[in-house]
Amino acid sequence: MKIVNKSIKKIDSIGIITGRPLYTDDLVINNNSLIVKLLRSPHAYAKILDIDTSIAKRVPGVEAVYTHHDVPKTMFTLAGQSYPEPSPYDRKILSEYVRYVGDPVAIIAAVDEKTAEKAMKLIKVKYEVLEAVIDYEKALDSDILVHPEDIHINFPIGFDNKRNLASSYLETKGDVEKGFEESDVIIEKTYYTQPQIHAMMETYRTACYLDAHGRLTVVSSTQIPFHVRRHLARALEMPSSRIRVIKPKIGGGFGGKQTSVCEIYPAFVTMKTGKPSKIIYSRKETQAYSNTRHAMRLKVKIGSDKEGNIKAIDINVLSNTGAYGEHAPTVTSLVVYKTFPLYAKVPMRCKADIVYSNTMVGAAFRGYGATQGTFAVESAVNELAHKLGIDPTEIRMKNLVDQSDKVSGDIKKCISIGKEAFDWENRTVKDMGNGKVRASGMAVTMQGSGIANVDTASATLKLHDSGDYTLYLGVTDMGQGCDTVLAQMASEILEVPVEKI
Repeated sequence: MKIVNKSIKKIDSIGIITGRPLYTDDLVINNNSLIVKLLRSPHAYAKILDIDTSIAKRVPGVEAVYTHHDVPKTMFTLAGQSYPEPSPYDRKILSEYVRYVGDPVAIIAAVDEKTAEKAMKLIKVKYEVLEAVIDYEKALDSDILVHPEDIHINFPIGFDNKRNLASSYLETKGDVEKGFEESDVIIEKTYYTQPQIHAMMETYRTACYLDAHGRLTVVSSTQIPFHVRRHLARALEMPSSRIRVIKPKIGGGFGGKQTSVCEIYPAFVTMKTGKPSKIIYSRKETQAYSNTRHAMRLKVKIGSDKEGNIKAIDINVLSNTGAYGEHAPTVTSLVVYKTFPLYAKVPMRCKADIVYSNTMVGAAFRGYGATQGTFAVESAVNELAHKLGIDPTEIRMKNLVDQSDKVSGDIKKCISIGKEAFDWENRTVKDMGNGKVRASGMAVTMQGSGIANVDTASATLKLHDSGDYTLYLGVTDMGQGCDTVLAQMASEILEVPVEKI
């Protein structure tokens, strides 16, 4: 290899450190864009009985105010997944029902932010406040149904809205019950993970305009430009060929922008008014009204013999998708796909229920379910090692998958290298003198990219008469360096310098 597997400068590094890249708001070429704001629900669950926008519409500088009466009725998902999306189509642009605090109630478009906010305060909404299910541990089979309406799914995902189930599944390998019967020691532990916020520096934002041919152009800080185009086409009931999505530099995503959080609102405004528009989420909106990591409760049962040979692992998961089902089936499925292969020799079972609740939406967050799954399983393995009096590295050496022609990574070699680098045998526990101790532990995890049998990818390479090449990619660079890596691959195969790509 001459170029691949060699250290080179990121192709965009100089631009980044000198501040030259353009972000979404830098690319808004029309300073006369309508500013879009959203009136949001103060209630976790309510039905809108009446909404009066007449006074708000009369505010000078207000272009339009839209409610659920004005938008298409087609339901869709905002999940960043290839078609056919596994996630349920359980959203409308605006609905007569609001399902969490912050759910949009009305769209305001005005000449500036001050005017939009003034109009927002003049909208009068009459709600029928409904009993909400806030604790997701009480959501399954609750009398309170978050989505009682008919909802479309593209294929079976264990969906049952009459039980508040956005998705459910059961995965098994090997004879788990026999494994427990053969075990000398069995431990059962429950772990909780929290609904963390992405907190990227650049908040959610989108600008829209019609090009010279009347096509909708969407400039957005997104990880998923192709998915955004498909979602907009469905929600706006128009051909995707009439929509172009432009993704400039992203000021952080971390999975939060793997959901089409805000694009639909300015897109709807531009299509209705014919005028450019843009929306910029405040920090509060980004933190409180967008999406989070899925909170989960994971019950793990492990059985082994006295020597630490694990005989069976059973995982029971309850996952909170919140008010809508974006990424509900796929995030939680990684609890299986990122733990089962690590302990390939061990019989394992995972039962998962992903439930609706009247809380902020759960979606993609770095690790995408693998984080929650391996945290719980690895914590339980450490508890087992402690109970048996076995070094946690040694119990893993007994049970982890071996490298083979089907397994490319050598996880056991990783542990050996880590032990030596860490000086594991001489680790100590330090009393900090404040009721706390500083200690050390270990765990293993795995990660990959893409959703099996769903995600797609493409690349097109064009040769110019100048001898340069243009590489067209569907992947979104948001700091991970994929533009550089794929340019290296192309230059390696073509036997040209990276600068030619």
